[in-house]
Amino acid sequence: MNTMMAAHPPTSRPNPGSAEASIAQFVASTGPLDSLVASGFLDRQDGHYVAQELRTPQLRQAMKYSVCLTAEPDIGHFYQEDGEPDTDWRRRRAQTVRDHCSVCPVRAACAELALREGDTVGIRGGLSPEKLKRRLVMERDRLDQALAEDQHAAQQQQARIAAAREVQRLAGQYLGTSGKREKRLENMENIREATRRRDELVAAHRRSAGWTVAA
Repeated sequence: MNTMMAAHPPTSRPNPGSAEASIAQFVASTGPLDSLVASGFLDRQDGHYVAQELRTPQLRQAMKYSVCLTAEPDIGHFYQEDGEPDTDWRRRRAQTVRDHCSVCPVRAACAELALREGDTVGIRGGLSPEKLKRRLVMERDRLDQALAEDQHAAQQQQARIAAAREVQRLAGQYLGTSGKREKRLENMENIREATRRRDELVAAHRRSAGWTVAA
């Protein structure tokens, strides 16, 4: 495992047409989050690229693998105490990064989540508050795009849920009209149309996530 990489990440997303971007997109869509973590894709040198391709709910999910959650270190390690001299704080946070962040399997996801949420207080993903603030400024355009993609993904998820509920609603309606042939035929057609819409949304989601038809 590479150490201290999260403390010195590149300050921008790779060019969309670059090999790094293509690899990161491929890796982020090849399997469940558990596999990404187990394979070390969120803590190695290029982990920041993979983390940038994940949506915010995935980044939050990754935190269940963090040292902060599994080892439960004293939360005070990550924040400057009131009145603590800057020199003491810098020395203490360097020790915290060595002891906790450098061995965390999801430190790249932790740093990316902090940037998406604008959280620059304390150490996140091995980054000091000063480095987090600098990256927020330098990566503003990328982060705005990532947040827009997060919102779009959430809207698509809500559309899939609504489509599935509509199929269930119409199916229940069909069961209640078994004695009325015309109404039953109308409901059957409505169910087919609702099912087609639901399946289209699910298929579009699978394509956007890089899943195969059988996945």
